[in-house]
Amino acid sequence: MDRGDILSGAAFSAVLRSAFAFVVLLLLFGWITLFYVERSLIDELGDDVQQRWDIIAAEHASDGEETIVTTITDLSRVGASAHHAAALFGTSDRFIAGNIMTRPEADGLQVGPLDHAAASPDDVTRDYVYFSGPLGDNILVVGQRLDLLYHTKILVFRTLTLSGFLIVLTMLSVGYFLSSKSLRRLRDIEMALSKTSEGDTAVRISENGGTTQIDRIARQMNLHLDRLSRMIATTRNTAAAAAHDLKSPLGRAYLSLGKAMEMVDHGDDPSDALTDTQDELETMRVIFDSYLQLSRIEAAGEAHLNTRVDLQALIAELVETFALIAEDEGQSLSFDTEAGAAYAVMGDSQMLQQMVVNLLQNAVTHGPDGNRITVRLGHADGQVRFTVADTGPGIPAASMERVFEPFHRLDPSRSKPGNGLGLALVRAIAEKHNGRVALRDNRPGLIVEVTLPAVG
Repeated sequence: MDRGDILSGAAFSAVLRSAFAFVVLLLLFGWITLFYVERSLIDELGDDVQQRWDIIAAEHASDGEETIVTTITDLSRVGASAHHAAALFGTSDRFIAGNIMTRPEADGLQVGPLDHAAASPDDVTRDYVYFSGPLGDNILVVGQRLDLLYHTKILVFRTLTLSGFLIVLTMLSVGYFLSSKSLRRLRDIEMALSKTSEGDTAVRISENGGTTQIDRIARQMNLHLDRLSRMIATTRNTAAAAAHDLKSPLGRAYLSLGKAMEMVDHGDDPSDALTDTQDELETMRVIFDSYLQLSRIEAAGEAHLNTRVDLQALIAELVETFALIAEDEGQSLSFDTEAGAAYAVMGDSQMLQQMVVNLLQNAVTHGPDGNRITVRLGHADGQVRFTVADTGPGIPAASMERVFEPFHRLDPSRSKPGNGLGLALVRAIAEKHNGRVALRDNRPGLIVEVTLPAVG
């Protein structure tokens, strides 16, 4: 697996950007933390230094100057390591006692270097928090070196650096792992599409039940590959069935034309032969027109499906027309619907009319004498449900799905009228209107159920 592809993957790139943003935020947070720690420790040490200054000042007020000179001298011995500073200066900055050799220029609580007697170049810092103020006729200075602040800042810096490094390293490792995993899934998809383009319509992308975007895309692509496989199989079957359906009328038309030419040569009237030829050509025209109509329905866009259609009025009018045809065939046709209910759908009225015509025509054409056809219209779960039930021969359960394929006919000899496009057109129109078609056994007969989204 190419490492460059992994590093350029979406997962690793997203983690890399997140890591960069994390580093920027960590630097900002670290700077704020160090600033806060510095100010807090300086304030705390300043309070401690000022309290010691106040204690010495109180001792001076009660015991006199000689006592505090002794106290400062003792403090200087204890603070020989230069961590603590204390000194007393007289007039003209004259040194009296302590471990600070030079009086600082500013009075009050200050932060800065002091001329400490024990200071060395190897000290971690020369900065002190000190308080300088008048004590009688003298100046008292008390301070403490900022070693604690220095070590605390180093500890905070090292902690933030180490934790930031470990977090960024973990993020990049996880990103690398996720990117390599995504790349393997993408390679699977690429291989499946490559095999599909080479003609292997049975190949599918492996699914692991994941919930990532790639897993969802893989499942969607498998659905599209299933649909593509069905479309290719349907196209092949359609081509074979169309060739079979066109072969017979084309052959008969050819024989009729030959017969007409012979009759012309013998001086006989060729009208009957030409009429037979015309009938066969009309049969082929109907087949072509039906297939073109199916193709137009499947390729049609959604722009023209925006008309409000009263399905009850449309069906009632067609049932009235087909009732007379059914009666001539020794059959009966009835329409059952709930009075006062609205059955409006959005769509194309001509397509919906074609759908109802095909269903009624199929029921009458394939029904025997005494066939009872019942058309029902109702509501179910926000859908308009339209059913056509008959008591004819029905359809075997094994063939109920295949009859929706173009040119598929239950009669292998194709001796019965029809071209095998009726139910294919019904399904195409229903799906174009976001509906569905289902077949059920009526025992005896067949029930065709169409559901369409209701309006309002």
